[in-house]
Amino acid sequence: MQERWFDVAGDDGVRLRAREVAGPSTGAPGLVLHHGLASSQRIWDLMLQSLTREFRVVTYDARGHGLSGKPTSGYGFDHIRADALAVIRAARMRRPVLVGHSWGAMAALDLAVERPRSVSAAVLIDGGVSAPGDRPPWDAFKEQLAPPMLAGTPVTRFRQGLRRWFPVPVTPQIEDVAMSLMRVDARGTIHPRLSRANHFRILRAIWEQDPAELYRRLRVPTLAILAETGQAAWDGSKRDGARAIREVGAPVRVTWIRGIHDLPLQHPVEVAARIRRFAGATG
Repeated sequence: MQERWFDVAGDDGVRLRAREVAGPSTGAPGLVLHHGLASSQRIWDLMLQSLTREFRVVTYDARGHGLSGKPTSGYGFDHIRADALAVIRAARMRRPVLVGHSWGAMAALDLAVERPRSVSAAVLIDGGVSAPGDRPPWDAFKEQLAPPMLAGTPVTRFRQGLRRWFPVPVTPQIEDVAMSLMRVDARGTIHPRLSRANHFRILRAIWEQDPAELYRRLRVPTLAILAETGQAAWDGSKRDGARAIREVGAPVRVTWIRGIHDLPLQHPVEVAARIRRFAGATG
């Protein structure tokens, strides 16, 4: 695959590290991929070969993550939206399909509602679908989704632990994805690239977003690919959210894949195939 890495000046001048992976032709339609919270653009690596059969693909590290700049402010969805638009402009894409995973799905939903002429469609991968009023109070939400304390862990121990933490086989590619989330210092210990303070800033924006209100205003064709995890509470919340979307008549098609939250790592071929079919039908 032919890749081009480049920097983008996002909202307030924050530096965003992006890459473009060539499609089958210079005129191929575009996909822009937005990763989730505490992740990086490398989560899409296993899907790129399949997606680039038909599309020109752009991925990027969101502010605070990966190789992008890490300001101490600007983590509300208005700034995240402006960053995504800056990437689209820098890549010279005309109304691409915006794909987001988890928090990235919430960002994709926000942009599709607030700037519908900037994208042709949206794909939400296990995110952005929740029932109204199902979030706990902020303090409980913050505690529930606080990041693990990994700073200072020897990198060898972190690598060994991946096989205990991941419910899927840890291939060298998946290990590379996990290592992209960390900076390794001279002593051989790791430090998350997303700081704990910025993690909580994003969590606050997630907690404050009202997906039900956004779906009432959504006009862009949207595909939701949800993980059926077998966890009753989590799956039930998503099913309630899907029901609420149908009730307001939003242009959303909901599909399910049996698997973990990180579907791009566990089922990359199937997720990519569903994106290709949907994007091809809406293009």
